[in-house]
Amino acid sequence: MKISKNGFVVAELNQSSELYKSWPLSKLYQDDGAKKLTYEAEMRWFSKYDMQHIIIEKDYIKRYSEYCKKINLNTCILLFETPLMAPKIGILDDFEIEEILGYDCIGTVYYSYLQTEIYLFFDELTNKNIIVNKYGLFDEITSVQYFIELRRQALSNGVNLEDYWKEMPARISIVKSF
Repeated sequence: MKISKNGFVVAELNQSSELYKSWPLSKLYQDDGAKKLTYEAEMRWFSKYDMQHIIIEKDYIKRYSEYCKKINLNTCILLFETPLMAPKIGILDDFEIEEILGYDCIGTVYYSYLQTEIYLFFDELTNKNIIVNKYGLFDEITSVQYFIELRRQALSNGVNLEDYWKEMPARISIVKSF
């Protein structure tokens, strides 16, 4: 399966049981700066296109990250690479990956099937020697593909799982600040 560099997400890492919390300013309803940045993303990208809340515009990512730092939110810039062909980073490849965290199985950048459901498939995964890394992600895309197979089989067998979004493999990396 071929993946493409789709864009960036600003996130807080290690939030409770989740590895990352995407776009943390969106929950700061009383902060005018947070509201302004969230509104801009909604109007320019999120509500305008059918997309995964992934942004390619580095200027916006930089402004968002700097505002998070200003209000003492510990965030990082994540690169999402998925099978989606758009949005896609083309001429904006002038960034450096600091660390590859691994492969997730997402419904959206706000919801990880892997993080919330891995316990259901633990035995089947470990029988194939598939384990998560220190970030709770897989090291190989083939592990995500197997997880998706197990998940779809469970759904077809009537297991009650979240089924709003299609499962998507996503390689997630931390990017050095722009």
